[in-house]
Amino acid sequence: MQEARRYAICIAGEAHMFRDFAVNMIDYIGPEICPYLKELYKELSQMLFTRAIRQDDQEYVESLSEDEIMSWYYSFNEYNKHKEEHVQEEFKENIDELQFLVKEFREKDEFQKMLDFVGKFNHIAPYNAMLIEMQKPGCVLVLKGNEWYRKYNRQLKPNAQRLITLRQFGPVQCMFDISDTEPIPGKEQDDDAKILERWNNSLKRTQGTVDKGLYEQLVNNLPSYGIYLDDSFNASNTFGGYVMPFAHEISLYVHLSEDPIKYKSRFLISVNRTQTMTEKFHTICHELGHVFCRHQSYNYEKTRSLSLKQREFEAETVAWLMCKRHGIDNASEEYLATYAPEGTIPICSTEYIMKSVTEIERMLEGAISPKNSLWYKEDKRFKSDLDAVLKTMKNKKKTKRTEKKF
Repeated sequence: MQEARRYAICIAGEAHMFRDFAVNMIDYIGPEICPYLKELYKELSQMLFTRAIRQDDQEYVESLSEDEIMSWYYSFNEYNKHKEEHVQEEFKENIDELQFLVKEFREKDEFQKMLDFVGKFNHIAPYNAMLIEMQKPGCVLVLKGNEWYRKYNRQLKPNAQRLITLRQFGPVQCMFDISDTEPIPGKEQDDDAKILERWNNSLKRTQGTVDKGLYEQLVNNLPSYGIYLDDSFNASNTFGGYVMPFAHEISLYVHLSEDPIKYKSRFLISVNRTQTMTEKFHTICHELGHVFCRHQSYNYEKTRSLSLKQREFEAETVAWLMCKRHGIDNASEEYLATYAPEGTIPICSTEYIMKSVTEIERMLEGAISPKNSLWYKEDKRFKSDLDAVLKTMKNKKKTKRTEKKF
C-alpha cells in the first residue's frame, strides 16, 4: 500500500476525477489495487479540496462496484494500445525510433546504464552523453581528441571509434573513449588506471544537498518561463507538488536597466512548504520535466498525447538526472524501478528527457531573460506582447537620446 499511496499522491493533481484516478492506479499497480481505490481516493480528497481542485462526490464513488471500475480499465487499456501506434509515428526520424527498432533500449537495466552514464558525466551535455552511450555502451572516460593530447599526452589509436556528438553553433564534433587512445611515445604520463582514478576523484560532488545559490537561481528564472511558484502549500511530507495551467500576475525583468513589467503566468508550480530545500529542488525539476517534455505545453497543438504513467516516468527521469548530475541525493532511482516490474520501461522519449535536462541546467547557469526562454519561443501571443514592450522601450530610449542632443 505504501507504493500505491506514493503513486496516488503523484497523480492526484492530474487524475483528480475518480475514473481517471482508478484506471491509472490499476495501470501502474495492477488489478490487485482495485479493492483499495476508494480508500485511497478518500485520503486524497482533503488535499484536493484545499487546492480547489475538482473531484467526484464521495457518495458517487462508494456506489461504484469493482466490476464497473475494472470495465473502465479494460476500455482504457484498449485505447492505449491504439494510441501507442500514434506515439511510434511521433518518434519517427529522431533518436527515439531506436526504442521500437532495438528492444534492448526499453529494458530496465540497459536504460539505467544509459541514465547512469548521463548522470555521471556532467561535463558532457545530456543529449551528447546519451548519444555517446548509445554508440559505445560501457564507455568510462570520453574526451575530444585534442584534450587527450593536451591533458594526458595520449594519441588516438589507428581506427579509433569516433563518437559523434552535437556542437553548439556548429554541426558535429568527435569524441573518443580512453580505450581508443594510447600513450604518446617518449612523453611522461600516467597509466590508464591512474588517469581513471584521478578523473573519478574529480567527479566527486557535494554532500548530497542542493547548493542554496543553485536553488535560488532556478527559482529566480521561473518567471521568465511563465511559471508562478507557490510554496505555501501545506501537506503531508509524502506529497511533493504539482504543475497546472494557471494565470497569476508575475514580474518579468525584460531588460536589466528597466523596471519589471507585470504579466500573467502560463503555469503554476505548487510545492509542499514542509519539504527541505533539496526536496523542493527535486519537485521543481520534476514539474519542469512535465512542461519541457510537453505534457503540458505553451502551445496546445504541441502537447504530447501520452498516458499518465508515461508522463510521470519521463518527468521523474528528468528529476533523477538533474539530481544525479549535481550530486544531490534523491529517492527517484527506487521510484523509477517500480515502473518496470517486468523488466521493461514504459515507452518514453529519451530525446525530450535529455532536452528537458539541458534546459533546466541552462536555468542554473545564470539569469535568463524572457526573450531567451521557451515561453517566448513557443507562445505566439506572449512573443507578440513582449516584442511590443521591447519596441516601446527602444523608442523611449531613442527619444531621450534625441532630446539630449537639443
